[in-house]
Amino acid sequence: MKVIENDFIVGGHKVGVYLSYADVEPELATIKPGERVLPAPFFYEKNLWFHLIRRWEPGENQYYPNGGFEIRDGGAGVRHYDLDQVCLHPAIIKHKKTMDKMARRAEKEAAKRDRQLKKGSKPPKVKSPNATGKRGRPAVDPAIKAAREAEKVLRAQRSGGRRGRPASGETKIQTVKTTGGKRGRPALSTTQIAAATAAKAATRARSGGRRGRPKSTR
Repeated sequence: MKVIENDFIVGGHKVGVYLSYADVEPELATIKPGERVLPAPFFYEKNLWFHLIRRWEPGENQYYPNGGFEIRDGGAGVRHYDLDQVCLHPAIIKHKKTMDKMARRAEKEAAKRDRQLKKGSKPPKVKSPNATGKRGRPAVDPAIKAAREAEKVLRAQRSGGRRGRPASGETKIQTVKTTGGKRGRPALSTTQIAAATAAKAATRARSGGRRGRPKSTR
């Protein structure tokens, strides 16, 4: 909500300005007769009281062709304002919020009393004779705990404080193939190359240099 100035024109001439409201919140625009209101001309006054007598809609009264408000001031005087010059006093909103808060508090207290009454009507819970008053898993027997600690110390002595499977005493011999710094299949020796060449020549001699299965002589 904001207060704006409007030109007051009489006979086509500006004779002054008057104040009105713009962008009024919906909760401030709803006013009932008898409620405290705040006219725009007295927006910055703190100690003045105005109450709504009646609201006139446009065309409802011949003296209010565009609608308006009939307001009573603190001195019992009657004032008249346009529809955009009056809003509900913010103190009323604050008072309503306080009343709503008090009502919600009363509802919460009533609900709390109901819960206490329901809780008091329930039979008391019977505790187990083995219950210790503590939540969670029951404590381990001291003898079992001591045995576990001793076993843990023994395992640490056997492993030397290291985790995982203990190392084997045997030394494995790894055979490293030399590749000459080259990747992939190693090169063939001279004897292997000569044997492969001879086998290829013999195959060519039998087939006559032709590929595929030879023709049958039958």
